[in-house]
Amino acid sequence: MNKDEILERSRKENKNRDYAELEVAYQAGNMAWRVGATVCCVISVISHWIINIMLLSPWIIYFSMLGTNCLVQYKKVKRKTDLFLVVVHYTMGSLAFVFFIIRLLEGIQ
Repeated sequence: MNKDEILERSRKENKNRDYAELEVAYQAGNMAWRVGATVCCVISVISHWIINIMLLSPWIIYFSMLGTNCLVQYKKVKRKTDLFLVVVHYTMGSLAFVFFIIRLLEGIQ
């Protein structure tokens, strides 16, 4: 078996994605989550300074995204830490959603 045959088999096994590409995608995802958290913090702080209300809607979206990411990882890899993070992220997102609804209902009255 020559080098080209080995590479072709490897591409088929990895569905035409090499390890370098997978690592870049992983690093990009990690950076995206950090940027997302930073943006949520900045939006929350600015809104608290200007209108004295902490916005919860960005956090609902952020924790939903994190929870879904961990859920997909758990389904693929079956790590218990991923399942724990699913519960934590969805709980935080749900709490933010509940407080968001409470605040909306208070505004109506």
